[in-house]
Amino acid sequence: MFKDLYFHISLYKSFVKMDINRIKLYPVDFLLGNLGFFVDTISSLFVLYIIMTTTSMLGEFNGYQMLFFYSFIMLANAIWEIFFVTVLEVPYMIHSGELDIFLLRPLNLLYQFVIFQLDEESVFEAIFALGLLIFSIMKMNGMITVIFVLKLVVYLISAILVKYAIYLFLSSLSFWWISNEGLKSIIWEISQLANYPLSIYPAFIRTLLVIIPFGFIGYFPVKDLLFNENLFSTAFFINSFVGILSFVLVYKTIWTLGLKKYKSVGG
Repeated sequence: MFKDLYFHISLYKSFVKMDINRIKLYPVDFLLGNLGFFVDTISSLFVLYIIMTTTSMLGEFNGYQMLFFYSFIMLANAIWEIFFVTVLEVPYMIHSGELDIFLLRPLNLLYQFVIFQLDEESVFEAIFALGLLIFSIMKMNGMITVIFVLKLVVYLISAILVKYAIYLFLSSLSFWWISNEGLKSIIWEISQLANYPLSIYPAFIRTLLVIIPFGFIGYFPVKDLLFNENLFSTAFFINSFVGILSFVLVYKTIWTLGLKKYKSVGG
């Protein structure tokens, strides 16, 4: 078991080194790509600033709590973009036949998607989000405790897995559908609703963001972090395990069924 784990970690390190060398070959592309994402982030932050200057509270969050909420979501999304966004390449690989190359290798297919390429365009966004997160925590006196830091790390990991599960589900539909671009656009629009506290929405929207669990990428974990100091609680259990449960459920059902259905374009 440990030998197998060591092999996969070593292989991952090798692929990361190769990808870093690829990025070094095109430094201007790296800077421009990050600049584009960074400008988009600043624009969203400016909108949040305008909202918070017109109202002292948004849902149950005040100004610095909203900044924490926003930076938590931004950091989770940026980390997902850097390491796991390649799952969105699955539909293209299915229809082009490139998936055959991955299937021939004696490695888990999803593991290959994780290691074969980093998305470097979100590096600045991740650094900026981490800075905002730390700044907002420092402005909320008395927040930093061992329990808070532990919950923060666990919730970030779970949030990333939730997002991975959602888009793995979406990509897996390509085993049956010719194109899922329309559905991808709908899911993206729904995800934008989760950038604000769910408590400001009517019951229908709140329910939708639980069924399609974007609410667990930001709102629910952040609410527990800010207003619940207990470690062993129902909220902690749900927010900690919803990520792994969502991922395992999607992986064991629609992803596995899709792979069984898949036939090479070569026959």
